[in-house]
Amino acid sequence: MGLVGKLEAEILILAPADKFHEVWGGRPHHMSSVSPGKVQKVDLHEGDWGNVGSVIEWSYVIGKPTLTPHHLYPLNIMKW
Repeated sequence: MGLVGKLEAEILILAPADKFHEVWGGRPHHMSSVSPGKVQKVDLHEGDWGNVGSVIEWSYVIGKPTLTPHHLYPLNIMKW
């Protein structure tokens, strides 16, 4: 059985918050270009990029290389 929990990391990104959220939510496969030292690759397994219900597999490094599936859920995005 796999572990269930919360993963947090700090990555310095020199971009406005709206651009980061645009990439994170709609084009997560570009995250390996943003932080190649932490995110090795992002693969789409089901659905379409940025759509609710899609299944994305992240390959990242925090201590050792790790793979994890990620399901996209709807977000309530507030405009400030």
